[in-house]
Amino acid sequence: MMRTVILVGVAVAVVIAVVAIVLGVRDIRADRSMSRRTLSAYCAAGVVAAAVIAYAVL
Repeated sequence: MMRTVILVGVAVAVVIAVVAIVLGVRDIRADRSMSRRTLSAYCAAGVVAAAVIAYAVL
């Protein structure tokens, strides 16, 4: 069970990170600063990754 939760958490973190990268590339190509949506996606990926690490350690 624990292994499944960790794998799902990692998958979710990867998906959110890819979305954040895509949004960041769109902002760069449009020659504008990072949007709130992009920054929020990066933060969400970090939070999910931190939660997965904490779950794995504890």
